[in-house]
Amino acid sequence: MMKKTYLSILLSILIFSTACSGGEGPREVSAVTSSAKSTDYLSLMPEETNILFYANFRSIKQTSFGAELSARFEDEIGVNRDDREYRDFLEATGMDPEKDIYELWFGSTGGDWHDNVSGAIIRGRFDEKKIVEYIEEERYHRLRQANYRGHKIYNIEDNDRGNDDTEFTFLNSETVAIGDVEWIKNVVDLSKDGGKNVLSNKTMARFINEIPGNDQLWAVINLSEMTDGWTQKIRQQGSIFKGTKSIENMQSLIFHTRVDKDARLYIKGDFGTAEEAELLAETMNGFKAMAKLMVMDDKEAIDMLNGIKIKSEGSLILINTTVDKNFFDKVDEKRKKFGGGPVKLL
Repeated sequence: MMKKTYLSILLSILIFSTACSGGEGPREVSAVTSSAKSTDYLSLMPEETNILFYANFRSIKQTSFGAELSARFEDEIGVNRDDREYRDFLEATGMDPEKDIYELWFGSTGGDWHDNVSGAIIRGRFDEKKIVEYIEEERYHRLRQANYRGHKIYNIEDNDRGNDDTEFTFLNSETVAIGDVEWIKNVVDLSKDGGKNVLSNKTMARFINEIPGNDQLWAVINLSEMTDGWTQKIRQQGSIFKGTKSIENMQSLIFHTRVDKDARLYIKGDFGTAEEAELLAETMNGFKAMAKLMVMDDKEAIDMLNGIKIKSEGSLILINTTVDKNFFDKVDEKRKKFGGGPVKLL
């Protein structure tokens, strides 16, 4: 395996995960109360944030169901720890992706392509010197750096392969910010000066406060404040719901899940009017009824489908269900029966 593969792993980690490793803990903020939300890390997210995603990978991995998912999808997300290049990567950077990456906060303003600003705050165990040296030794990339308020903002040029540059900075040995330069500078400013952040955004703060404090995975999307380009892309994903404008009228979406021996999923969407929400709920329940007809000889499968609760309340759609090992086993069984392959993450 080429060294550039492990640089890609490193960059992917810096985009999709976060960790906490000792040292003084973050100060609490009064706006929210949960472990995922009662830290300064949300207060580093810009006020203009309209898309917010959080994942506590370490907590999920430590649960029985998280371990089951890791084993089930090992071919897709696993790492060959016996690979020499992987061992070289660990030795060079001092970072083990499977142990040292815990949490992620990703945010985006939801602007048009030319003015959208986004990035991630990552908590982990990072050795800036070793990581930078590793990248500098990588012959497939050029590393530039600029100073901003006492922090080095690194830029990895990747134009030779047609990719966008990657920019990031180390706020401290536990925290990395990666994203657009404007976003990174905003994060640095907030870390030093405080000021208005996503918790100052009344709409986003209200959505965030609806999420239970111990849920390890959640997302908030405020479409009402996003530009038309973004909202059209998101709403187009609902084109399968023919005969309803519910997706087009979607104003917000909240998702959260708690993982332990299973995963309890909850989704709430605001679709503008009670009529549209009711119509969409009926459509989704219709799909569920069709699925039940396809497995009518399997009581366990029917019980699982019955466990998916879909209802409307005013302009809201509420969906909740529980997913466990048996769910994936049953889906694999039915996919094989109907000619499909095993369940995949992507």
